[in-house]
Amino acid sequence: MACKICGSVHTSIIYDGIIRNGGLGHYTKENVLIWQCSDCGIIWHENLFEDMDSYYVSEEYRQSLEGSTEEARFYELHDKETLDKLRYTGTDIFRGKTVADIGCGAGAFLDFIVGVAKKVVAVEPSQFYRNIMKRKGFTVYAYADLALKEYQGGGSIDVITSFDVIEHVDDPRSFIKNIYELLAKGGRAIVGTPTDAPVMRSLLGKVYEKELLFSTQHIWIFSEKNLRLLAEEQGFKSISFKYFQRYGIGNMLGWIRDKEPGTAVESEFITAALDGVWRGQLSDKGMSDYIVMYLEK
Repeated sequence: MACKICGSVHTSIIYDGIIRNGGLGHYTKENVLIWQCSDCGIIWHENLFEDMDSYYVSEEYRQSLEGSTEEARFYELHDKETLDKLRYTGTDIFRGKTVADIGCGAGAFLDFIVGVAKKVVAVEPSQFYRNIMKRKGFTVYAYADLALKEYQGGGSIDVITSFDVIEHVDDPRSFIKNIYELLAKGGRAIVGTPTDAPVMRSLLGKVYEKELLFSTQHIWIFSEKNLRLLAEEQGFKSISFKYFQRYGIGNMLGWIRDKEPGTAVESEFITAALDGVWRGQLSDKGMSDYIVMYLEK
């Protein structure tokens, strides 16, 4: 099978088995083939849903992933991510700007941005969450291409953020193209996505791949090389990357001990200093569980 990112024919199947289907502990009934390109490094599986757009619009998607579609439950899960996202973005880029967040859910992150931004544009496929965003007074679109058609013809957004979204989309190339076209000249985009968590994979192998890494909803697992290819193809003026380790050393030790997620070790010997070294080393060496791409048009 040819690579869908770089077109290379140097691809191979790296996994053939059941994978996570939604939340932890739920699996596919049938084996799924996971492919990897040896040239650009992209990891992917074929789209397992007949109508991806309808699936992401449905309540079934959030229900399977998070166990609920309740607004309060969304904030409970995602408000705590806001500090991480502000680490990725900084705060100065939002003041007085027109900001769009692609894949905003119920707007946990945008709720903190709206106070300083000139205008906020919310892009979210779920009708349930779009209704919440409209109630809050945001300009709302289901998809970025709809914003392009209706929001001043594109080319007028100062800052675009998108976290934990590109790995879900059927066509990452169009996703990055829409970001480029929405941005004003000199505009900036910040796109974050999970990596293959190379340290965890090396320690746990197929246990980690089955239990967490490979997922029906995550079609793609990106790296710096293939993300750069997508951005260069669109002609971005500036492309850079930073790595962030989200999960601490206690999480890693719990995985080693129990061979399953959600069993992090808590102990007096896991000090803030030790945990900081763990996170810092993985981030500094580009071996972390999260990568953020910074783009300027």
